[in-house]
Amino acid sequence: MEFMMGRYVLTRLGYAVLTIWVAFTLAFVVLRVVPGDPVSIQLSQNGADNAEVSAEQLAALRAQLGVDKPALAQYAEYGFGLLRGDPGYSIRSNENVGAVISAALPATAELAGLALTIGAPVGIALAVAATLTRRHRSGAVFRSAPVVGISLPTFLIGLVLVHFVAFEWRLLPGIGGRGPGSVVLPALTLAVPVAAIIGQILGRNMEATYRQPFVRTLRAKGLGEGKIVFGHVLRNACLPALTMIAMVIGGLISGSVVVETIFSRHGMGKVVADAILDKDTPVVLAITVLSAALIVSINLTVDILYRVVDPRLRTSGTSATPRSEERAEYAHL
Repeated sequence: MEFMMGRYVLTRLGYAVLTIWVAFTLAFVVLRVVPGDPVSIQLSQNGADNAEVSAEQLAALRAQLGVDKPALAQYAEYGFGLLRGDPGYSIRSNENVGAVISAALPATAELAGLALTIGAPVGIALAVAATLTRRHRSGAVFRSAPVVGISLPTFLIGLVLVHFVAFEWRLLPGIGGRGPGSVVLPALTLAVPVAAIIGQILGRNMEATYRQPFVRTLRAKGLGEGKIVFGHVLRNACLPALTMIAMVIGGLISGSVVVETIFSRHGMGKVVADAILDKDTPVVLAITVLSAALIVSINLTVDILYRVVDPRLRTSGTSATPRSEERAEYAHL
């Protein structure tokens, strides 16, 4: 059994490395295909006209930035640099990419952590309320709320909060990243899709669990609906909901790009958005690899937890888990 577990972990590690490599490669290819020259972009942003710069100066600048090499050479240089822990220097600011990420990461971590702290309890509450009121008209409201939350674009939620809460009611700051109150509106913006996804998936799992025979047995023993839902149904439905953790984290990472732009916060999302516009390849590749590594690490942890908690998966000779079925069912989210 331990041998099977070790082989499974090694296999999953191999898939994780492959996923990170594919993400790195796709990001590099996209940046190469997108029109635009990073040197020309930097010159125009600095107020210089390409006509005023000689060909020798352009060539020297390209050589200094390392963008004069063939694509394959740049690909290898960036890749081996990241493997050595040396992401290089930003084309835009000439700062070390590690320093750029270190300066922006705390703001994004604070935003994502608060969004998850708000969204997860709200999503669980929606799922529990939908289960407890499944036979009442109000149950339709709790079941529909996650669908609405998933359907709303993140930028629309942010703009509405900025308009009313910040500008109309002047309750919280809407722009910038100064003070503890400045993170509340961006976190609420990201918390809406988090709560919606958790609420819908956990609600479906609880509904399916509620139809299991053991629930009828518990009811026959005289247990109330509250004890059945909180003591048994919720506990059994939570494990499949773990499959969505990586997707939720991935949504927070991608959503931070939009949210930090709307609220003018200097975080990872703002950095990667500016880097894409400037074709700042070292910054984009480093953030892509970091994000992919975070997501696959969470995926791997959840997979291992599944096999630790569920004995049927430890004794199975295959690598398939209920996660694949859950992902297929909720792929449309």
